[in-house]
This record gives sequence, C-alpha cells and structure tokens, in this order.
Amino acid sequence: MKKNKPNHALAKLNLAALALTGVMQDTNAGRVEENYNSDFQFGHYSENGNRMSVDIFETAVSAPIGKSMTFSASAVRDVISGASPKYNKKDNKGNVVQTMSSASPMNWCHQSICDQRDGVNSGLTYFFDNAALNLGGGFSQEQDYTSRFVNSNLSVDFNKKLTTLNLGGSVAFDVVEPSTVNIGCSAGVITNKETGDVRDANCHKTSQQYLLGVSQILDKNSLLQLNMTYSNSEGYLSDPYKQVYFYDTVNPLRVSDIQSDKRPRQKNQFAWLAQYVHNFEDLNNAALHADYRFGTDDWGINSHTTELSWHQPIFAGWLVIPRFRYYSQDSADFYAPVFSGKSKNYSAYSSDYRLAGFGSISGGLKIAKTFTELNKPIEQIKLQAGIEYYDHSAAYQLGSSNAGNFTDFNYYLVNASINLKF
Repeated sequence: MKKNKPNHALAKLNLAALALTGVMQDTNAGRVEENYNSDFQFGHYSENGNRMSVDIFETAVSAPIGKSMTFSASAVRDVISGASPKYNKKDNKGNVVQTMSSASPMNWCHQSICDQRDGVNSGLTYFFDNAALNLGGGFSQEQDYTSRFVNSNLSVDFNKKLTTLNLGGSVAFDVVEPSTVNIGCSAGVITNKETGDVRDANCHKTSQQYLLGVSQILDKNSLLQLNMTYSNSEGYLSDPYKQVYFYDTVNPLRVSDIQSDKRPRQKNQFAWLAQYVHNFEDLNNAALHADYRFGTDDWGINSHTTELSWHQPIFAGWLVIPRFRYYSQDSADFYAPVFSGKSKNYSAYSSDYRLAGFGSISGGLKIAKTFTELNKPIEQIKLQAGIEYYDHSAAYQLGSSNAGNFTDFNYYLVNASINLKF
C-alpha cells in the first residue's frame, strides 16, 4: 500500500511535473508503486535527404516487492540505417559542401550505415516514510560500441511533503571498437606484425554525471523545479568515422592534409534547468509546462533550450498535448567546417556538424486515451500516439552569422505506446 499519501491534487501536480522530458527521476520520496506495470513503445525517426533512419522498440515493466520496494526493468532495440555526414570539403568555387558516408562494408546492408543497438537496464527502489532510494544499472551494445553503467538516486521530502530534494549520480564505462582503419586512440594504432594490417586500439571512455535538484509545490495548482547537473567525460571522445580536411594556406583549393576527427580527451559540463507547471482547474484541469535549460562546457559550447507544452484533458479519458521546443548552441572551440594549414598545428580539430553553431525549432502533438472501466486482472490501459517535426539550421542560432547552410536538415519522429496496469 502507499505510505504517507499526500492530498490528491498535489500528488497529481507533482507526478505530472516529474514526467517532463529529461527530468524524470526513478524515485519519488514516500510513494511506492502498488500496481504491476508494463509498457510497450515503438518509434520511427527519419531524416530528410536519405539520411539516418531509426526504428525504436522498447518495453518496460515494474512490480512492487512487499510494501516498501519496487523493481523495474526495461529493454530497448534500435535498428539504424542510412547515411551520415563524413567530412566537409570545398567545391571548385571554394564553397564548403558536405559529403555523406560511403557504402557499408557489410554485404547484407544496402545503406551507408547499418547497425543495431540492444540495451537493458533494471533498478530497485526502497521507500522510507519521507525518502526513497533507487539503485540501478544497465548495459547496451552496438556493432562497435559497448556501454555499461550504474546509477543511484535519493529523494527526500521536507516541509510537509511540499518540498522534495533530489540527489542523483551515474557512472558509465564505454568501449569503442571502430571498424575504420588507421585510427588510433591513446595508445596509437596497432599493427599486425604478421600480416601488416593496421587495426585500431580499443577506445575507452568513462562518463560521470551528478544531479542536485529541488521541487517545490507553490500552491495547489503550481509547482517549480530547479535542477543542476555536472558531468565529466574522459578518454576517447572523438568520432572515428568523421574526417577533417586541411587546405593549403597559399592555394585554398588545394588539400594539404586529411585527418580523422580529434577532440580533447576530457570534457566537463554544467547545466541548469528550471521547470514550472501550472494547473488550470477552470479549463478541465489543463496544465502548462514551461522549461528553460542552460548548459556550458569547457569545449566552448553554450546552449539554451526552451520548451513549452500544454496538457489538455478533453473528455472520456482523452488527453491532447501540443509541444514546442527551441534550441541554440555555440560552436566548439576546435570546430571549423574546414581547416587551413597542417594538422600538426592544431591540438584538436573537428568538422562534425553536431559541434557547429546552430539552432533548431521543433513542434509536435501527442494524443492519449486512458481506459479504466476494465475487468480484472487489467485495471487500466493507456494508449498514446505522437508525431514531432524538427528543423536544424545555422540561421536559427542565437546571434547567428548564418555562416553556411551545409549542415541544415530536418527530421520527423512518430511513436506509439501502450501501458498496462494490473
């Protein structure tokens, strides 16, 4: 059974806020899940211009263990195909153009990139009277990438359960095994002395992330959340499949050097997130969710994210959620579309469009329907379907100089899910 149950209106408001993207905590102090839950979700992501396409299959379950503990587990499979930008170069007029990746080495794949990611994770949450502690971990693997991680979160209620303090942490241990030859990591390239083949060293990366957050119920219809996160990554942070072109300083159309992407081996990042949720009782308990996030790192990237969504119940268990999001970031200190001179003159360099200065605008719509008058053993069924459109452009960056449109693209994402409560 639930312990120390808060009043109904405040509980609904708090849980609605916790469901916001990127802030969902595994635990909520003093509340134990008394139902068995199962979720199944499918999503399809597609970029324009025959770029990347991803099919996403995900399932999750949770179950109570006694009166004070909950077990949860999930599994995901991503099936990836398409093409990705590999490098930038200059055409005969000196304009920078983007070149997509070449054919896949796998003979069963007719796309430039074919891969599959499988991941699992699980966790246990123990509920105290005014606190909850979660411990979890997981594993994911692709053809050339393996990740293992552990995480923990502590939530503590204060002030008659009107204030909740959240402390979280996670550590991930990743190994990259690129199939591209002539790419070395910290130990350099490895050469097979018998055959003379050049192979890559295993590339290791360790990432840590820590969260400090507080949520405050302001009144019966309003909630404010503030989060601060710090993350640190060390090891191989480059992309082994990206290349960088260096052009002669005298003749800008003459290539002087071609190298693989090379980034610093350490990255520190801070982010601050503010979220406000307000419930409108006169509008059938509709809710406005407003978020702002600022991030900064020692690669020189500052980012701003603003997101607005409106959660509108209509009738008979139907819910409509329109959403708008704007994002802008500065370019990394070591980013350029192309470079001049020789690579030896630079300690780090990348032409990866994800490190460029750009902005994005996205919007979407989600529709959900909840069925509650059901026969045992199912107590509730919730169906959801949504679509989102995303436009990525250099011109959308805050203070943009509109340096070029070679990185512009767009994508759409459709998804559907079903949740069962027993």
